[in-house]
Amino acid sequence: MPLKSKKSRVVLFFVFGVGLALLMAGVKAVIAWAAHTYLYSVPWLGGFLRSIELLEISNLLVFAVLGAGVGAATVWLPRRWTHSAKLAFLLILSPFVFSASYMMQQNLWIKEVAKRGSISYLEAREVTNTYLKRETGTHGFWGFYPFSTQLAELPTQLETLRSEQAVNPNDLLTQELSSYNDSRAELAAYVFEHVGWLIRFMYMTIAALTGLIYYFKGHTWAENRALSVSPAQKTAPARTARKKPPSTPQKAKRQHQKTLGSASASSHSSVKPSGHKPVASASKFVRGSSGSGSSINTSINPSSKPEGTTNNLPRKPISKPYRKAPSEMPLNGAAPNKSQNSSNSRSSKNPPANHQPPADPGPDAKG
Repeated sequence: MPLKSKKSRVVLFFVFGVGLALLMAGVKAVIAWAAHTYLYSVPWLGGFLRSIELLEISNLLVFAVLGAGVGAATVWLPRRWTHSAKLAFLLILSPFVFSASYMMQQNLWIKEVAKRGSISYLEAREVTNTYLKRETGTHGFWGFYPFSTQLAELPTQLETLRSEQAVNPNDLLTQELSSYNDSRAELAAYVFEHVGWLIRFMYMTIAALTGLIYYFKGHTWAENRALSVSPAQKTAPARTARKKPPSTPQKAKRQHQKTLGSASASSHSSVKPSGHKPVASASKFVRGSSGSGSSINTSINPSSKPEGTTNNLPRKPISKPYRKAPSEMPLNGAAPNKSQNSSNSRSSKNPPANHQPPADPGPDAKG
């Protein structure tokens, strides 16, 4: 069922992000348990793999899924939310997911201490917390996390953990290298002391870059999904852009047609006087000597003519155009018939048979 409320969609985004973070943290915890049980227990090789924290390679998979999931879940958020607000939620979830494997390692360490000392889990946790407090000044996870960068394998014997004279073997090596008055020895001591942090910082960088890259991929999918849901909003700007305003000649033509239409309407709506019928509009096609014709439309109203003028236009429209100049056109009557002219000419050339020529006058008349 689609969510119509904006608040419910925002709540769904946060619930989905937290659930996905818990799932990815569980995946990292399972990988840490498998590495501790089957990989780090291998003689010689296991200690080296533990020192480089090989299981943190899983950050590539875990943070790819986390970043893509949070980015895709932004489809439920309003568009006014910026990337900074969305990324803030991802940044809050990332440290918890990243440290899930170290939480599992601390839990496995406490279990190992309880197994070797034949004590309960709660007693072993108290012993380990006391040891971390003495070595780092902090107990619990925040004491275990920095102390795990100094030692690849933490002590599990109760005598070592409870002894007040317990000394970190890494501190002994650092003090021995620092006793030499040589800059190279001091550099080696500094690198050896902070090499755990350098390795961990490398895995942090990998996790952050992977999460960001796949977050933007998921966010791009969310934007495309939001646009596909409402195609009308997507095509509306394109239709507006394709609609062009009419050109200037078209505007002038339409204005001219409107003017003619209004003039004809006003002429037809005027009041006619009684006893007079309006003369229909006569159309004459006049052809000049050059052969080009022009159409002339005139509307004549006898009531609008001044006094003393007569209407000389023919009552019937001219059927055929004149071939002569306009000056030789008759003012009244129709055009002469061609067949009549030809018959008159023939009769003048061929007189009838009973026609008698006039009598010749006599000489007296000539004289």
